[in-house]
Amino acid sequence: MAKEFTLYWSSLETFERCPQLFLWGRGWGAIDVGGGPGRRKPKPVKDSRHHAVMGIVIQKVIENLYNDELWKSSAGLLERLMTMTEQVFAYETQPKINFIDWRVAPPRAEMLKICKDGVTGYLRTMKAQKLLGPYARAEVDLLGWVNKYTPVGGRADVVFQRDDTGVTILDGKNSQSKGKYTTPDQVRWYALCYYLAYGKIPERVGFVYYRYPAGMPKADGTVEEGVDWVPVDRPAIEGLALRAVEARRAMDKEKFAPTPAPKTCQFCDYETVCDARKAQKAANSRGRKKSAESESDFGDGFVDLKM
Repeated sequence: MAKEFTLYWSSLETFERCPQLFLWGRGWGAIDVGGGPGRRKPKPVKDSRHHAVMGIVIQKVIENLYNDELWKSSAGLLERLMTMTEQVFAYETQPKINFIDWRVAPPRAEMLKICKDGVTGYLRTMKAQKLLGPYARAEVDLLGWVNKYTPVGGRADVVFQRDDTGVTILDGKNSQSKGKYTTPDQVRWYALCYYLAYGKIPERVGFVYYRYPAGMPKADGTVEEGVDWVPVDRPAIEGLALRAVEARRAMDKEKFAPTPAPKTCQFCDYETVCDARKAQKAANSRGRKKSAESESDFGDGFVDLKM
C-alpha cells in the first residue's frame, strides 16, 4: 500500500480509464510489474516528447511572466519573452532533457514558432481577459484532504484574484483541437483542491488554448475570447471528491484489473504488451470474421423469394 501517495487529476483520470494502466505507468506499494517493487513498468517503445515539449516551453515562459512579475515592465516585454522562449526551447530540446524523434516531430524551426506564437497569443488573451490581479501566480500547488485516507493535489497553471471577478484558476493547453483531449473536470478538480486548501470555491475556472488566443477569427464569423470558461459549483466538486475517495479505496485494495477499450488503448504506451488488449482485439477479429461469413451466405445480397 502506498500511504504517502497524493492523488492528482492525471492519476485519477488514468485509474478510472484503466486501473492496470495506472499501475504500470506509476507503480504501487511492493508490486513488481517489471521495473522493480513499487516502480513503473518499463515502456516497450521510447516515445517522442515533441508534443509535450512545446506546451512545457510555453508554460515555463508564462510561469516566469507571472512569478517574476515581468508584466510590470511593459517596455520591450514581448522581445524579452521571445528571447526567453528561445532559451527555454533550447534547454527542453536537449537529448538529455527530453527525447525527441526528429523523424516524426515537426522541424525545429516550426516547433519554436509554435512556442513563440503561443506566448504572443497568451499576452493578447491576458490583456483582453484581464488575467491579472493583486495576487497572480503560476504553477501553484494546491493540496488538501478529502478525508483522512485521501490526500489530493493539483498544480494549477495560473491562479489570480481580482476584486471584480474573484479567484480564477486557469489551465493552459497547446492542443491543436479545442476540447478534443480535455475534460471540464480537470479544472473543476483544481477548484476542489483550492476549496480543500482555502475553504472557498473559485469564482471562475477555465482553459486557455494557446493556439486560439483572444481576437482570433472563428469559422462562424465571431472571434475567440481566449478562455473557455467551465461552470463550477459545490455539487460538481463534491462529485469529484467522491470519485477520489472511491478510486483511492480501490488503489489501497490493489484492484488494478485491466479495462481495455479502443479509446483508451490507442494512446497507451503498453498496448503491445497488454494481454487483455491482445485478447480483446483477437475476439473482435473473430467477431468480424464470423459476421463476414454469415453475410456471404446471401451471395450478392439479393434474395429471390419466388412468391
